[in-house]
Amino acid sequence: MTESALAMPFQTRAEALDEERALVAAARRDSEAAGRLFDKYYRDVFGYLYRSTLDRQVAEDLTSNVFLSAFRHLSLFRWRRVPFGAWLFRIATNEIRMHYRRQKRIAATSSEAISLALASEVPTAAEMLAATDDYRLLHRALLELDLKYRTVILLRYFESKSITEIASITGKTEGTVKSRLHRGLERLHSALERLGVVPQ
Repeated sequence: MTESALAMPFQTRAEALDEERALVAAARRDSEAAGRLFDKYYRDVFGYLYRSTLDRQVAEDLTSNVFLSAFRHLSLFRWRRVPFGAWLFRIATNEIRMHYRRQKRIAATSSEAISLALASEVPTAAEMLAATDDYRLLHRALLELDLKYRTVILLRYFESKSITEIASITGKTEGTVKSRLHRGLERLHSALERLGVVPQ
């Protein structure tokens, strides 16, 4: 290891949060700083929404809604030593909830099943993975779960969020998150059995 590498300061989590706090504060009055926030989180938010819907166009639309809402209400964000990203994921989770409510209303009024087909264009590596049969079946099984279970499973196992982060994003206690994960995984296993993905 070179001396210059050894001399580079190691950024602690607290320092990273302080840096982010300064960026959020700057974004409230500076469009360039807002752009940096957008660039920092766009990929993570889009990935979460895409894995929640398996529809690239819907994910793009919902991602736009998330950032529009976040920047419109940036003055309401209160710093509590929680990453700004957790706030964005909370908004994204609400967007997913509203999206599926709209889909249910559309299905109820049109008496047509909601399509589970994938988008025809799948340009990224993550979307290529989503195009496999097993992933489609997994997503279909996830869609059978209540949203409260689906949300915590996606955040924990697809977005690698900690229990503490999920509690912050969903506004639930850590105990509730753990309980929903346990029950959700049991229901997911049963759904996968019905689809023939895992042996009964």
